[in-house]
Amino acid sequence: MKNIILSLFVLLIAMSTNAQELISSELIGNRTQQEIFDEYGFGTYDVDFYKIVYTTKNAVNEPDTASGLFVVPLDNNLVFPSLIYQHGTVGSREDVPSKLAGGYQLPMILASMGYITTAADFIGLGDSPGPHPYIHAESEANAAIDMLIAVQGLDETLGYHKNEQLFITGYSQGGHAGMAAHWFLERDYADQFTVTAASHMSGPYSVSGKMIESTLGDEEYFFVAYLANVAISMKTAYPTMMANYDLANIFKPEFVPDMEKFRNEEIDLFELNDRLIQLLNDNYGSVKPKFMVQDSILPHLLAADDHPVPAALKLNDVYDWTPQAPTRLIYCKGDDQVFWENAELCEQVMNANGAPEVIAVNKSDTFTHTECVSPATQTTILFWLSHQIVSTHTEDVSFNDPSINVFPNPTSDQLSIEFSDDNRIHTIEVYNFFGQKVMRLNNLDASSYKVDLQDLEQGNYLLLMDTEKGLRSERVLLTR
Repeated sequence: MKNIILSLFVLLIAMSTNAQELISSELIGNRTQQEIFDEYGFGTYDVDFYKIVYTTKNAVNEPDTASGLFVVPLDNNLVFPSLIYQHGTVGSREDVPSKLAGGYQLPMILASMGYITTAADFIGLGDSPGPHPYIHAESEANAAIDMLIAVQGLDETLGYHKNEQLFITGYSQGGHAGMAAHWFLERDYADQFTVTAASHMSGPYSVSGKMIESTLGDEEYFFVAYLANVAISMKTAYPTMMANYDLANIFKPEFVPDMEKFRNEEIDLFELNDRLIQLLNDNYGSVKPKFMVQDSILPHLLAADDHPVPAALKLNDVYDWTPQAPTRLIYCKGDDQVFWENAELCEQVMNANGAPEVIAVNKSDTFTHTECVSPATQTTILFWLSHQIVSTHTEDVSFNDPSINVFPNPTSDQLSIEFSDDNRIHTIEVYNFFGQKVMRLNNLDASSYKVDLQDLEQGNYLLLMDTEKGLRSERVLLTR
């Protein structure tokens, strides 16, 4: 099974009919649970990596092809949820998940935690012809949703098993892209999918507002190439609206040549960033992106008025809607790339709109954008534990079964477990926060048990119990 390479060669037919067609699926690698855990501190299952090529639509709604990474947890006895992962900003078309680059690690870790994971490369990246419409909500959403649909038939071919649950996450640009996919799924695909829970991490949800305020103000900002990337994107996605606004009409002349080299894929985004920083330092003595922008455009951007450039940006704000699925907005106040107020604005507006459960969570007052990745991911995994259902072929792993009483919870040292005679427990396994099994009790035959946790560190744990009625789970908080 691991050597399967599917080559369907249906591109010409698919391009003339519908989107969301699978073109090919190729096994490109695998990692063991132990390898993943040793390197990242997470991991419960071995995983296989597949490169997926499929049909979708580009930024102007024309037929296109795209690529992505599909990561499958390996346990054919279990049924897993699906997960959409949206990657963050990358430097070039080669720096993408399907090339096992560009942030492929998070979808790998999440798959190893028990999620069948799709990670689209996005339009204009990977195998999709460019340019990439950066922070363009519609194409980000379409790339993810069309990939999810395209892989629907692979369960029978590859031998994995999935249930109806669907989770969504992404970091940085992926936070924006994950939010866009979440919005479109609930708005346009409710008859096909139900989002179980979403965790959007450090995303620029307010492109025309909070991001403009933070990047074009009086503070230095050392990720100036993002502005050029956005300008190229808006020109690509809205050719009519932006007809009179190419790079040379938005930015001052000395900055345009390097931006054009990036647009033509002669240099990558990070080299462009270095060059623009050098130019700003040489010409203005500080790294303030507002010095790159034409004086005729800057007031319109700051005012967010109906000028074509800010109007295009407004079309890609993704905070003013009403998620129905439980949603977390994870961020750090020390973020030096994505202004943290994006998350708080998003929470405020969504709750005012009547969202049942949208909560913004600050993980640190000092962590930078890069430093925030780990705690944001940990919080996402913990949040999803209360929603994730893994099952055998016949029975769910149920949580909070009334026939089983686990107490006290929280506890500082010991758990008592009692159960009814018709649901006796055979084995108990204890997993830590990282998905590592830390304890197993076998051959149990009493009606109650004491589980000694004194040797474990404080934190969250998962009890997985094999009972007469099937697998049962309980979350436990160990305090000191």
